[in-house]
Amino acid sequence: MESFDDLQIRCPRLGHEVPFAYCRREAGELPCFRVLLCWQSRIPAEDILRKTLSPEAWERFCRQESKDKVSSLIALIEAAKKRGKEKR
Repeated sequence: MESFDDLQIRCPRLGHEVPFAYCRREAGELPCFRVLLCWQSRIPAEDILRKTLSPEAWERFCRQESKDKVSSLIALIEAAKKRGKEKR
């Protein structure tokens, strides 16, 4: 399968460019809830996610609810803190 992880797009939630790799793991083990909206017109995002996620993870991804702006920012901050601790 062709790798699209290095492709970049402007994230409407963050307001700057992010690679597809970030969108695939933005919510921890799950992709960002907007990944299909943002990427489907450029790449076969749904096919990629179905091939890379377990059936259980795909179901959890499909059941994700969009968050309000403040909740999204808090979740992003927490995820960044967690990634920072894991790198140490």
